[in-house]
Amino acid sequence: MPTAEIKHVFPISAERLWGLIGDFGDMGKWSGRPPGACVQSGVGVGALRTITLDDGRQIVNRLTAGGPMTYSYCIVSSPLPMKTYQATMAVTPVSDAASELTWSGEFEPAGLSEADAIAFVENMYRYGISLMQKTLA
Repeated sequence: MPTAEIKHVFPISAERLWGLIGDFGDMGKWSGRPPGACVQSGVGVGALRTITLDDGRQIVNRLTAGGPMTYSYCIVSSPLPMKTYQATMAVTPVSDAASELTWSGEFEPAGLSEADAIAFVENMYRYGISLMQKTLA
């Protein structure tokens, strides 16, 4: 299966970055989306989050694993061009004042070539990171 991975160093502590992105059900904290655009049902591994896109379509993710400054999730249903998708977001300290986010995924494309699917996912991660940067600015 194809994989994608983007790493980005933020000029903030790992604890502060994790405080921004570590709540699986609160993407609004880092994306700037309104609270109703990301709704979580359930708690812990197995919890679902429903992300409503601007056009009304929805992505449903399931939390599959969690640990210190990391969590993994899969897509349950989505309009994205993927048959399967499993991703992990992990934060590691670089120094007291910097941290690195690694956002990686493994997926099976639907209707895209492998190369196009990798580019699609990498662009999705880059867009998410740009929203995090905007939130921190």
